[in-house]
Amino acid sequence: MRKYKYMASSTNLFRALADDVRLRLLNVVMAAELSVAELATVMGTAQPTVSRQLKILREAGLIEARREGTSIYNRRGKLLEDRELTTVLERRFSKLSTTKSDAVAIRRILDQRRKRSKDFFEKLAGRYGELTQPGGGWSALATGLAAGFSGQRVADLGCGEGALTLLLARFAKSVAAVDQSKAMLRLLHSRAKEAGVAPQVKTVESDFEKIALPGDAFDAVFFSQSLHHAARPECAIREAARLLRKGGTLVILDLARHDQEWVRKEWADQWMGFEEDELRAWLRDADLNAERVERLPMASATAPTDLTVLLVVGRKAGN
Repeated sequence: MRKYKYMASSTNLFRALADDVRLRLLNVVMAAELSVAELATVMGTAQPTVSRQLKILREAGLIEARREGTSIYNRRGKLLEDRELTTVLERRFSKLSTTKSDAVAIRRILDQRRKRSKDFFEKLAGRYGELTQPGGGWSALATGLAAGFSGQRVADLGCGEGALTLLLARFAKSVAAVDQSKAMLRLLHSRAKEAGVAPQVKTVESDFEKIALPGDAFDAVFFSQSLHHAARPECAIREAARLLRKGGTLVILDLARHDQEWVRKEWADQWMGFEEDELRAWLRDADLNAERVERLPMASATAPTDLTVLLVVGRKAGN
């Protein structure tokens, strides 16, 4: 048998995979990063039972826990970076009688996450500029724009009221402004008319995982302080990569990992920032080359000193 770099022991692996309940749980975690409470909802069982099974899977290296402020989420372990093993597991998962119903339950939980974010921004439309979003200032934004967009076809994912979209539209050939909030998009459309750039702007109501836009069509795609609202950030990055033409650029501006719980309540953030290494990994999984991953100074002297902005630039292979 092939030796796996991250395996604690063959015994732990075989023990973990010898139980259908743990196989089911592993299948769910491979589909989405979920908390114990969310996993219990999907599985229809008590949280202590889920926690016991998760411990066995963690000891085998199949899953790992990630702290997000006061919450703990469960995701694929390092062992599942091995494609041979995941292929074998996926074949086994397809034979589980619960696979389809679990997929429906996972989708329901992810939809609830999206709804929380959507409801927040529906209420916020028209007042966005009155609030100070952590890491959302123009100093950081200008750095992201340095990637270049003049004369290009560009997409702004999570456009909000459209500050970035309207700036891009002054120079770009076209801008696809994507947001799940109808209220935000209506406001953006009105502002684009006022600014005289409406012909360059196309609004698209959508979440980040399945956007009704053609693939291989955009020179640049932006996530400006929006990726932390995605139900599954890694899936959002894969969708962004699909939109890019060969040689196209993905620009992400978001917060580095932090422990400021207030952003969940005040800004409906799903995720409390990101680690540089996980963003690099997500870019790699989306077949994007990480050309730049760096921390930027905060936008102003009044910004929280314990929040840091990350700039990530990825490029799709090809000419």
